[in-house]
Amino acid sequence: MDDYTKHVGAPQGLLIPQGGVATDPDGVNYAVAAIDGDQVELRCWHGEEPATVVHAVKGVPFRVGERDVLISAVLTEEGKRPWVVLGPA
Repeated sequence: MDDYTKHVGAPQGLLIPQGGVATDPDGVNYAVAAIDGDQVELRCWHGEEPATVVHAVKGVPFRVGERDVLISAVLTEEGKRPWVVLGPA
């Protein structure tokens, strides 16, 4: 967790900045392509598999592979890069 996420009191989960990529403990990669309010466009993939585009809404579970995950928070602050927090559903 960096200083920004500590500052805004980020909830626990996988933190992913807009334009960035993070990998969960199971090796699934998540890239945040766009954030518009509570709507987030993600690209999800595992290993060499092709990426799947997911249009997620904060608080609404979506399926990645064989499990459900959700965006638990969208962190924004003027002048700062937005982040999302991804967690289990």
